[in-house]
Amino acid sequence: MGNHPTADIIYEAVRKVLPKISLSTVYRNLGILVNTEEILAVRLPGHEVHYDHNTHDHYHIRCLICNNVHDINLKPFNIRNISPENASGYKICEVHTSFTGICPDCQKTIKEKGK
Repeated sequence: MGNHPTADIIYEAVRKVLPKISLSTVYRNLGILVNTEEILAVRLPGHEVHYDHNTHDHYHIRCLICNNVHDINLKPFNIRNISPENASGYKICEVHTSFTGICPDCQKTIKEKGK
């Protein structure tokens, strides 16, 4: 199913077991799991939402070619150290930091096509 599947990917996988399930049921249940903090909704600018079972603070990276999303094992910065509330006057509710690049598999494919 992938490391960080979208609702559509989850829907297609679940349909193999429960053919009568609807996409709205998948979205509704994903929403419940996000609201109860059992999974994370990974929102990447300009892309559909991916879902993550790892609810600990961490970063994500998306491949520019295959659009797969993976975790990055870096220590997250402490939001309290940069004080965005003091600089903006906003009450910060969420922080999203993500990276983009080309994954090792796509790098290999590009290299092989270049030969």
